[in-house]
Amino acid sequence: MALIVFHGRPGEELGDRFRLLAELGRGSFGEVWQARRLRDGATVAIKIPKDQEKGEEVLRKESDIIKEIHHPNIVRVHGFHNIGELFVIEMEFVDGYDLAKVLDNVSTRAPLTFEQMLEWTLQILDGLVAVHAANISHNDIKPQNILVERASGAAKITDFGSSRRLEDVWVWTTRHGTEAYMAPEVALDGKRARDVSDIYSVGVLLYEMATGRLPYSSPHQLLTGVQIAKPREINRDVPSDLEEVILRAMSRRPESRFANCGSMRAAVQGCLDRLRAEAASTAMPTRSEPSQLGFRPATSSPLHYLELAKQRLAEDDAQGALEAAEAAVDRSDGHPQYVRMLGGICLRLGYHRKAAEAYEQLLAAYNRGYPVEVHQRTEILGRLGQLYINLQRYGEAVGIYERLVDTLDRPYARFRLAVAAGLDGDYARAIHLLEGVRAERPDAVVVYSKLGWAHALNGNDRLALSFYNQALALDAFDLFSLFELGKYYYMVGDRRRAREYFERVMNADTQGSYAARVRELTCPIA
Repeated sequence: MALIVFHGRPGEELGDRFRLLAELGRGSFGEVWQARRLRDGATVAIKIPKDQEKGEEVLRKESDIIKEIHHPNIVRVHGFHNIGELFVIEMEFVDGYDLAKVLDNVSTRAPLTFEQMLEWTLQILDGLVAVHAANISHNDIKPQNILVERASGAAKITDFGSSRRLEDVWVWTTRHGTEAYMAPEVALDGKRARDVSDIYSVGVLLYEMATGRLPYSSPHQLLTGVQIAKPREINRDVPSDLEEVILRAMSRRPESRFANCGSMRAAVQGCLDRLRAEAASTAMPTRSEPSQLGFRPATSSPLHYLELAKQRLAEDDAQGALEAAEAAVDRSDGHPQYVRMLGGICLRLGYHRKAAEAYEQLLAAYNRGYPVEVHQRTEILGRLGQLYINLQRYGEAVGIYERLVDTLDRPYARFRLAVAAGLDGDYARAIHLLEGVRAERPDAVVVYSKLGWAHALNGNDRLALSFYNQALALDAFDLFSLFELGKYYYMVGDRRRAREYFERVMNADTQGSYAARVRELTCPIA
């Protein structure tokens, strides 16, 4: 049950599926790579979570969310793959750059015309219309998540996993924070409305494109709702009708915004049509200064300590980060939103006991009636269950995963419960649960390898070997099964067969964790 952490390198091959070409980006959650698909040579982008234990379920959701949506202004998701113990999501490769780079590099040599910003806004809204039609919200519209294709200049929306990642509530980018684009109802209470919360974020993005500034300079201003400067007060070239569109999209009350992306699109199109009609007699207005970034909390705000925690993380000062996060919780009087952030920071730092305490406190708040979405509760249950396993508190892990199954009766939840039951010594229950999952997911390699593990713990080596071999029939690079087969033959004295399996482990293990276990077990023969 060791944590699997991924760090890719150029030229590395992922099984027989992909060869990594160049890193496109990375964040707290994982890495995005340009890759070559080995079966046909196609160039694709793949997203790989650093933490595979929690990454698979998140990325599987992202793929399930949008793989059926085909739209020219949405980065296409082709599907997901299990490659050995690695889980990746395969996407369309966009040869271009994100919108943040455009906004940061506006100058007199590279001005941004209002025509161009309105065209991009229309394309973003077109993409969101398709997303919302599928009863989905994006929840993280910001410049870094808008890709501009180099050849066509078209804008494409990417990164649909963010609304499922609690970490994104507190992790800021190197440019400026996700919070800067959050609708007030999201920032205050974590509540999201499918259309109007995304519309608010588009309004902030359009405000920044038109003025070069963000409407709020700190999360504290956003949360308290201070009066913002109107776009024309910053840039007199902003057309008055465009200012009206921006301010309506950014209305603090959701019901005062555009009702949907279609109605906002019509208003933006009207602005663009008027601009083009006037272009024959008047020069097209532009913005020629780069964005003036800065989104910092007041020192009296708990968010000040959260930013301090992030700075300490960037400086590798783990203790300083933890102290700042705890101060944020204290300043907020234990508000669940901040407790959730503290748990995420503790988890990132590997402070499992403190993370478990934070998530226990958070679940208690949920149980007392604090409003929470189902996916948020299931995320916390899943994290707490894994933390209990890491802390070897297996009985408590069983209890948490039972609650997860009650909340979300899906194969993944029952699989986690089965693993916890096996670790707690209830092998019969583990086998029973895994067999149920296998009936629903007969192509899931990990279920076969864990069935082998459970039967081995239960003393049935014959069935254990059978399931390990079935796992390898599905995936010849399944490191868990290769290692367990090698270990079995090593323990019964069949060194020749043990060596064969261990050599396959050493050749396939790009991360080195299983290779280290082989060396630890065998020393001379490895």
